[in-house]
Amino acid sequence: MSNHITFGIVANLDKKIVWQIVPQFLAILQKKGVDAIVADDIYANLPVSDLVKTSCEKSKLGARCDIVIAFGGDGTMLATARDVGRSGVPILGVNVGRFGFLAEISIDELYSKIDDLIAGNYEVESRMALEAVLSTAKRKRQYYAFNDVVLDKGGVPRTIFIETYIDDEYLNTYNADGIIVSTPTGSTAYSLSAGGPLLSPDMNSLLITPICPHSLSQRPLAIKEDKVIKIKAWSESGRMLFSADGQKVAVVTTGDIIEVRKSPDPVRLVKCSGKSFYQVLRTKLNWGEDKKL
Repeated sequence: MSNHITFGIVANLDKKIVWQIVPQFLAILQKKGVDAIVADDIYANLPVSDLVKTSCEKSKLGARCDIVIAFGGDGTMLATARDVGRSGVPILGVNVGRFGFLAEISIDELYSKIDDLIAGNYEVESRMALEAVLSTAKRKRQYYAFNDVVLDKGGVPRTIFIETYIDDEYLNTYNADGIIVSTPTGSTAYSLSAGGPLLSPDMNSLLITPICPHSLSQRPLAIKEDKVIKIKAWSESGRMLFSADGQKVAVVTTGDIIEVRKSPDPVRLVKCSGKSFYQVLRTKLNWGEDKKL
């Protein structure tokens, strides 16, 4: 008789170690009488047909399981958040890469936590996500992002001009390579590389970070989470690029409007490692190390 909990499994199949550890993990679940549903690409490529009863599209996993386990790195977590985040299903990231803020535990830690996961002995942390609407002359497209949305110059050598408003109040026209609007979670990603501050993920803020601005006075800005950011941009080429979490990309032309706000659907992350955000920062950024010889 199977345990009542159902696990959903997604993985980055470009990581060769995944081809080994996913079947191993499914075999453990099978021995414990726990049901699992895998993403279609896992079922099609890995030897798991004897270990699971069914598979489905990634976007439908959230409605069919109690917890999603994502084997990969931060990119896998971002894709998983996009696919199932709106469903409210909690996501646990298993880090099989080298560097990541979002993947919660290692493979070894996963094996030691299996019984706790089955029993529901874990915390769930809600993280802010973004909703962006790109309005062009022909249509409107909506995007969901966990880390950030970005408008950039799209490979053109000259900077672009980015007219920015907060709740319809004019803020600034940035002369820059682009602009990033991020969540507190996303402050450790592209925004950090562009000189933005680190924000604790429990903060209620949206972060605006210009990319390589052509003025030292144009600095990153954190604003309240309930604000709406409107962006209009133009360039000499008339063509720019918009992206959500670096994965969904669209062409933006002069006259298009981008509106960014907090999504009503947060991403829910499983927390079972016992590590705080500050512990993760110290580990990933090598803070607090004694540099004395």
